[in-house]
Amino acid sequence: MIAGLRRLTVLATVFAGLSLAAGPMLAAGPARAEIAALVIGIDNYSRINPLQGAVNDARDIADALKGLGVRKLRLFVDGEAERSRIIAAWRQLIAETSPDSTLVLTFAGHGAQQPERVPGSEADGLDEFLVLADFAPRGPGTAQRLTDDEIAVLFKEAAPRRVIFVSDSCHSGTMTRAFDDRAGKLGTRAATIDGVPVDHIEGDALPLPTRAALQAEAEEQPNVTFFAAVADDELAPEVLIDRKPRGALSWAFANALRGQADRDGDGVVTKGELEAHIRGAVRMALEGRQHPQVQPRGRGEVPLIDPVASRPKPPSLLPAAGAIPLRILGKPAAAKTLAAGFTGIEPAGKDDAALVWDSASGEVVSSTGDVLASIPGDPAAAETRRRVQGVIDKWALVLRVKAAAQDRSLALAVEPGDRDYRKGETVSLDIGGNSGTYFTLINLAADGTVNYLYPLADRKDPPQIPRGGPYRLALTVEPPFGADHFLAIASPKPMAALQRDLAALDGKPAAAEVAALLNRHLAGQPVEFGIHGVYSTAR
Repeated sequence: MIAGLRRLTVLATVFAGLSLAAGPMLAAGPARAEIAALVIGIDNYSRINPLQGAVNDARDIADALKGLGVRKLRLFVDGEAERSRIIAAWRQLIAETSPDSTLVLTFAGHGAQQPERVPGSEADGLDEFLVLADFAPRGPGTAQRLTDDEIAVLFKEAAPRRVIFVSDSCHSGTMTRAFDDRAGKLGTRAATIDGVPVDHIEGDALPLPTRAALQAEAEEQPNVTFFAAVADDELAPEVLIDRKPRGALSWAFANALRGQADRDGDGVVTKGELEAHIRGAVRMALEGRQHPQVQPRGRGEVPLIDPVASRPKPPSLLPAAGAIPLRILGKPAAAKTLAAGFTGIEPAGKDDAALVWDSASGEVVSSTGDVLASIPGDPAAAETRRRVQGVIDKWALVLRVKAAAQDRSLALAVEPGDRDYRKGETVSLDIGGNSGTYFTLINLAADGTVNYLYPLADRKDPPQIPRGGPYRLALTVEPPFGADHFLAIASPKPMAALQRDLAALDGKPAAAEVAALLNRHLAGQPVEFGIHGVYSTAR
């Protein structure tokens, strides 16, 4: 819990991050430029660890592109993703499109690193590569990969066509927070053999890169925008989204194509809009575990997707509440009896649970591998069941707000970073990206207890904050430990009635009532939401 969830200070601040005005500008190009795409997804690797969500990613992106009317689309999944076919398909798309077209390349699958093949060619001493279906770390199978310098050459060949490259893979690194395996871990997109990372190539079947290839990789290519799933020191996890294994970057990009990134509704998605959507959507979906990278910096006004699909109008402020897939660890008969005492849940297995309750330890774990709450005591006792029900109700609200925020998103960030916090540490929550200036903030504790944070009458808080932010809220970490979720709301209209009713819930486990209040007071308004988890631990 954060400082009894009471504020320490509130002050305006300046966000660190990308300056979307920096760097040289690209020519906008004619409206309604043609889009062509090469989409790759690989789950079934012949010699290294398989994945579960990469083909789902590829097919989802392909469907979204088809929804935009894209006809020149090449989709390669699993064994179809062969090196020579991919290169030939890319060059054919170049030949079939005009110079003012946009080419999209997406890859969902394994990524890996190896020591640089040409000494001094890489700042970090490592070459990155995309791992294709029949790759092997030694012998002829080493040719089944695409190296960073080769990809740079392919992009240079595409100029002056605009290129959007989405790589939903990873190279090496660690998780920002420990992952609890009771969540049924799906794995990461780092290539391994028997659990050992693939980081060396023996008997390389690929020739060394040419001087021209090294130059293409080293120089900035103004026609290319690159989205990577993670930084080099992080791992990209596979996660359950809508009960299917997915990569969060691919999921966010597909939704962007469907119009969710078009913040101003003009039918064109700029680099700034796409970047903001992807960063926010991935952060919410993965609870801050994954941080997409974008290159180059700046160029926020450059149009990338034109036209984009029209954003569907949501039927209500929050989507209808669905049953939470709950898995109870324990003897099957006892677990069935315990499940019968909860509302708003459905039984789930290891592969599709949104929540896991370890009835022996009392811990509740999310599908993202975080311990949400620790509720010790007899699992059959009424008080224990009441508190677990509070966690279920809170998580149901979190999922509903996340869904609503896809179309109405605020930018929330936690400093000093997304990790497990310990008692006494200070956490700062930054709020920005708001077009509405009337502002409300609450916290949902692990058990669904509501803590009303802003505006507070006794602090004489102004009802409005600056448009676009930033605004900073500083708090301190105190027990009990687990998951706190900040829920931020921005509106173009005053929210006095909502704020009065939320303040009346302060200190009560009333997550289910919060959803009803939001729908009652804000329905029909262009409200923006932001939700962000902060995790603390005694360990």
